[in-house]
This record gives sequence, C-alpha cells and structure tokens, in this order.
Amino acid sequence: MTDTEVFLRGGFATSPIRHGCIFDDSCGVLPSRLLGFDRSGDASFGSETSTCFGIVKDEAVFLEYADRTWGALGEGYYFSVPGQFRLRGTGRAAIFERIGFRGTFLMGGPIESHGRLAYIDGCTDSILVPPPRAGDPCMNGLWFPKGVKQTMHFHPTVRMALVLSGEGCCVTPDGEIPLRRGYVFLLREMSAHCFHTCESSMSLVTYHPDSDWGPTDANHPLINRTLIPQRP
Repeated sequence: MTDTEVFLRGGFATSPIRHGCIFDDSCGVLPSRLLGFDRSGDASFGSETSTCFGIVKDEAVFLEYADRTWGALGEGYYFSVPGQFRLRGTGRAAIFERIGFRGTFLMGGPIESHGRLAYIDGCTDSILVPPPRAGDPCMNGLWFPKGVKQTMHFHPTVRMALVLSGEGCCVTPDGEIPLRRGYVFLLREMSAHCFHTCESSMSLVTYHPDSDWGPTDANHPLINRTLIPQRP
C-alpha cells in the first residue's frame, strides 16, 4: 500500500483522488493499479501492454490518444483506452489500469442517474465498459438509494472504485469506513464487506479485473441471430 491512504481496515482502503499511483496491486493475480489525475495539467498513462479504464470526476479533462483529442470531458464521462495516452486539463479523474490486457477504445457518458440492472438489496448497476470476451475486465456503475443496509458479502477478485456522488460507509468485520464524493477505494479479494447509506444516496464507478460473463466464439448476438436454412 501507499502512504496516500486515509483509512485502512482489513482488506479495505480509501483515499482522496491524488495525482499518480494511489493503490498498486500490480503483483496480484490480475495485475492492476488505481491511478489519479488531479488538476495536474498534463500527464501520461498506460503502456503498450495495458488498458486503462477511466472515470472523470470534475470537468474539464481532455484525452489525447492516437493523434486525436477528445474533450472537454465532464463529470460522469468514462473511457477505456488500450496503450499509452495523455490527460490534460483542470479536472480530476480516476484511472484503473489492467496490466497485461489489451482492450478496446471506448468513450461514453455522462452516466445515468440509476442503473439498468438489479443488484442486491435494492441497489442497481449498469455495465459501462463490457468485457470484449468472457473473462475480460469490465467497469460498472453502481447506485445505492437512501437508507440501504446491504447484506455482508465478498468478491473473488480485487475491486477498485470511485465515489462519484453522495456518501455512505463501507462496513467490514473490523469496523466502518466513511465514504464521500471524490474518494477512491481498493477492496481486497475475499474481504467481507457491505455498504450502508443514510440520508444520502451514493453512486460508485467500479472496476473489475475479470468477469465470468461476456461473448464467446460460440455465443454472441451476431452468430446467435444468424439463421442458416437446412438443406432438404
């Protein structure tokens, strides 16, 4: 862990967005890093052997990639960039880097005010950056209404996230950790936790270094909807 942590309880750590590497899990089974862009003006991210998934917290952020510039990107805009790229501007962004994975270039946003899919205990989520193939990394939006007390649960792989709006807390067997807008966090694999909200709703953008779902050569919309008539 780095010295930028504000809270550390068990397998959960949180920090405000700061420029540079905030959490480093590059020696893990699914090598990943959580990086920050904090009104630094101009900075490079990624490598030829990695893909970065980003979410803009404050405008205005400009993204330079493949001899083109996209921007100004405001709060809630997100992207997936394989290889090297640059960010510049006066905004803030969280970047989740998956080392050893070559993904696709994608931009979208701003994210919606609620998810399109049901999640546990009345929460909702949307897949912002889907896995190109089953097993690949992905990035989700996750929404918690007011007054949620989630069931304690865990995930089989590491999770990294940005609190995009609202506030709440993460409850672990070792205690509660407050979460508020503009903070990022890391959750170690198989760490028991749940999220609570009180008077405020809360939205997260979460990075998953792998998935158990996605298209395969034998199962994807184009091949599934390709009908070949049988010969008599």
